[in-house]
Amino acid sequence: MPEARTSRHDPTRWKKKPPVRRTVSQICPPPRRPLTVADIQPGMENERLGVVRDSMFQNPLIVKAELGKPRERSCSLPGINFNYGLYIRGQDGGVPEAIGHWNVFKQQPTCPHELNRNYIAMNRGAVKAGLVTARENFHYRQLNDIRISDQDDRRLKKEPPSLPPNMTFGIRAR
Repeated sequence: MPEARTSRHDPTRWKKKPPVRRTVSQICPPPRRPLTVADIQPGMENERLGVVRDSMFQNPLIVKAELGKPRERSCSLPGINFNYGLYIRGQDGGVPEAIGHWNVFKQQPTCPHELNRNYIAMNRGAVKAGLVTARENFHYRQLNDIRISDQDDRRLKKEPPSLPPNMTFGIRAR
């Protein structure tokens, strides 16, 4: 009986155990090697009649799963010295170069385009000249071709109003 009391009150029982360190080879077992003709014995699932080649045991569609083991449908991984991804050679100055040298796209110069006709001004001028028929209007437009300038075109498009720099939005505080 006294032994039971001491084991229940044993302070070493509550101490934290150090974590067990495991290597990669302990956690991930090595990949199984593929079956060969020498591994096949009479009575196994993968026993074949006729000509048997080692390449027949490497095709996952032909090979049956071994009893008690899952079917392996993966490729072996490259060696330990293999690096995944790409290394792009070039100017790699790290953060200072990224912050100090921005590659900014320069705005392409606008190509000269034909200005739009100002039909409102041409119709107004035709009415003031006393021209009312379609043929007269057509001849007036050929002789008096009025175009909308870029500045007038910009005015037609809505631009946000200029606001003072200290402008705030929302409801004022009490």
